[in-house]
Amino acid sequence: MANDRPLIEGVVTQLALFRGLPATERRSVAAASWTLSAARGASLLQAGSRAPGVFAVAHGAVKLSLRNGGAAERLLRVVAARQTFAEPSALLARAAPYDAVAIADTKVVVIPSLALLALLEREIGFAKALVASLAEAHLQLCEEIGSAALQCGAERLARYLDELAGDGVNGGACTVQLPHSKTLVAARLGMKKETLSRLLRQLGEAGVIAVARRSVAIRDRERLRVLAGVRHRLA
Repeated sequence: MANDRPLIEGVVTQLALFRGLPATERRSVAAASWTLSAARGASLLQAGSRAPGVFAVAHGAVKLSLRNGGAAERLLRVVAARQTFAEPSALLARAAPYDAVAIADTKVVVIPSLALLALLEREIGFAKALVASLAEAHLQLCEEIGSAALQCGAERLARYLDELAGDGVNGGACTVQLPHSKTLVAARLGMKKETLSRLLRQLGEAGVIAVARRSVAIRDRERLRVLAGVRHRLA
């Protein structure tokens, strides 16, 4: 554990939640925290269990997913380095609604609930940052639900690719990298891998994109946005 102290302090310092805190408060949070390591495929948190604190990914990646008790799985989110998860479960002492599984060799920093609750009493800046973080997560969840309920698979894929491209792209062409395997991307979009491959192929045949493994060249950004239902045009 002593060897992990610099890593813990580095992660805590870089998290948006603690960025505005005095150095003494960050050191206090880091001193109360510990690390967990998980090999690829290992569980860090199971649905129905209570989180001991907020998990911050130091390195690796973690998928958060819902299961129906069988083989069906719905991916909620992939948590990358310097991102956090399990805030509601940790702060409300409630059971987690999802499974958290490492999708690569991963190390996380666990920031205990008691330290966070004590910080809420002392630091208004932390309280504001936490509210903003939870509010943003709520808005993203509403957007995800709306997309799953109201958009077809092709529209969801087009919107996903458009979001990967981001803003500030000059002209109608750019290249993006799928951040995860096609299996994970398909789960993220609520479809089967075979459906994702078929839709990518169709977009390619239409001249909108060109796919080479996990590299996607967007040849016609404007048409992609029309398919995605994005109403504003590129600047």
